[in-house]
Amino acid sequence: MAHYLPILSSFILVFSFLPLLNKIRKNRSVSGLSLLMMTFGLAQSLYFITYNIYFERFYIALPFFVTGALSSLILYFFARYNAKKTERMQLIAMLSFSLLPFALLLNPNLDTAAVLNGLTYVGLVMSSVRVMPQTYKTLRSGNISNLSARYFSLQFIAGICGLTVELSMAVPSTSHVLMFIMLLLTNAVQFACMQYYKIRPVMA
Repeated sequence: MAHYLPILSSFILVFSFLPLLNKIRKNRSVSGLSLLMMTFGLAQSLYFITYNIYFERFYIALPFFVTGALSSLILYFFARYNAKKTERMQLIAMLSFSLLPFALLLNPNLDTAAVLNGLTYVGLVMSSVRVMPQTYKTLRSGNISNLSARYFSLQFIAGICGLTVELSMAVPSTSHVLMFIMLLLTNAVQFACMQYYKIRPVMA
């Protein structure tokens, strides 16, 4: 069962991104979407991919490949549709800063396994705060035109699958467990926030 859940989670993640990508492609805009959320999504995926491949936990790395690739696609749409030259430079700077801790792997005096374990906690921090900039942006602007409630609800379901898999492992990764818990909490809050802005015009 634990081997099939990551595959199921990967399909759920693909379907979570599809309505979001469709809105962006249709509107040719990423307005209302937090690029910091997607930048952290790409960066934390790379941290967890590296960890899981190194420790030969290949099947649990699969969902992170999906989120990393699809987050990259949204960042590409930003560069294509919205970004000015200065904004592209800011995006490059954000990605570079997010991935800077990988430089620790270049130090031959550090144990690779210990460094990768530490890097997963960097990924944990990014995962924990990843959706928060989006929630802040939504609350400040009330703009949900390019957001998809299905994205956040399916991300929540994928998080349940990931948490179940991690807890079933012989030696669960603490950073992975905490990451999935934070994913559940932050996506639930963002989903509730979007539902509020959908209902509010009716209530007015």
